[in-house]
Amino acid sequence: MSVINALGDQWSKAEFAHQLALELASRPGIAELFGGATSLTTVCNLIAAMSYQADDARFAKDPERSDRFMLTNSMLISVFHDCFRLLFIKEVQSGGLSQAEQLILALAKRIALDTATESLDDHAILQREQMIKFSEQLEGLYRQRRNSSRNMV
Repeated sequence: MSVINALGDQWSKAEFAHQLALELASRPGIAELFGGATSLTTVCNLIAAMSYQADDARFAKDPERSDRFMLTNSMLISVFHDCFRLLFIKEVQSGGLSQAEQLILALAKRIALDTATESLDDHAILQREQMIKFSEQLEGLYRQRRNSSRNMV
C-alpha cells in the first residue's frame, strides 16, 4: 500500500510542476528568462522537488476543480520562498548553483517584485519582502565575487 501512496504522491508532484509551468508561462516577462539550455519545465520540476509535500495544506486541490491546485499569489510566494531560502544558503555557503537553480532565484525575485501586496496574506507579504531583501544581498555578493576575481588576474 505504501508503494501506491508513494506513486500517488509523485504523480501529484508532477501535476503541481505542470500546473506551475502553465501558470508561470502565462505571466509577462517570465519567458525571457528561459533563452538558455534550461527549460521552464525543468525549473518547475526542480521547484516541485524542493517544495512539494503531499500533506502540506498549501498544496490542497481546488474544491471546485479537484484536478487543479489552488495557485494563488500567496501560495506562489510561499513556494518560491521555500526554494529561495534553500538556494540562498547553498549559494552563500558553497558558491555554486546550477543554471536551473540560478533561474529559480531569478524567478523568485521576479515573482516577488511583480506581485502586488494587496493580493497577498500577511505571511506572504513578509516572505515577499524577505526575498526582495535577500536578492539584493545576493547581488552584492555577486559583485564582490566578480571584483575579487578581477583583482586576482
